[in-house]
Amino acid sequence: MAQSRPLGLFIIGLYKIGKASLFAGLGIVMLKLVNHDVDEVFLDLISRLHIDAEHRFIQNILSRLSLIDNHTLHEVSIVCFTFAFLLFVEAFGLLRQKVWAEFLTVAETALFIPFELYEIIRHITITKSAILVVNCVIVIYLLREIMRKSSTKNKF
Repeated sequence: MAQSRPLGLFIIGLYKIGKASLFAGLGIVMLKLVNHDVDEVFLDLISRLHIDAEHRFIQNILSRLSLIDNHTLHEVSIVCFTFAFLLFVEAFGLLRQKVWAEFLTVAETALFIPFELYEIIRHITITKSAILVVNCVIVIYLLREIMRKSSTKNKF
């Protein structure tokens, strides 16, 4: 009897592919910024978008961007590529319905929940709240899947 693919695993797998793609893209952007003045690149971007460069918020960002050097860009790109790789591995395993991927995804996703809660406590936004809810749903769903598979195995 053919076993149907759980839709939840498929959706989470696609979600992880999306996140992995974003982090891989961010890593590429970081590498493209090496040997460039990041604050000047940002100034060029906001001028193309017709945003007031004298705004206090923009000035705050510019002051922080001026501190970024090539070493930092390399480090951030390594972190982005590493996280993208982890997310691609999770997605591959989930799409192939591998239990190890469910455990890996639960561990990785649950690891970030305290940080997300901290960020919400500091300053609540709809985006931060939505990310927290999505990650909690993923953890709960996968734990239920793992327990379901475990109880099915133990019956035989």
